[in-house]
Amino acid sequence: MKKISLVIMAILAFAGCTKLEINENNILGTWVDDYSAYPYYCPEGGETYTFKADGTLDIHFYDVFAGEQNTATRFQITQDEKDGPSIILFPSSEFTMDVQSFVVTKLTKKEMEWQRLGTTFQEGTVGSDFKHFVRK
Repeated sequence: MKKISLVIMAILAFAGCTKLEINENNILGTWVDDYSAYPYYCPEGGETYTFKADGTLDIHFYDVFAGEQNTATRFQITQDEKDGPSIILFPSSEFTMDVQSFVVTKLTKKEMEWQRLGTTFQEGTVGSDFKHFVRK
């Protein structure tokens, strides 16, 4: 019985130490924001991100008040020991934004979540600090 317990504890310890690792191939393609899993958040529009192999990113924004806007920018994937994998979005000439860094907190074939670097996700903070996407 002790051996079984030790094996189970070792497996749990190993599973708890695994880190999320991403590379550009995991993220390439089109992702649409989706907050259906977060019923307390009701966005006033939507975002679609298309990541391309050349490091460029097409972003389509829709806002019920401001209308639609498209922009092309660049992105970079980083792997930080402390924060884990991050996506850095660089400013583009046609869209005014600062360099933005997001920690990737979840990435599967169909789902991705980001948290703005330096913020903490809590219920009610969904918005510019937290993004949830599904693959289109």
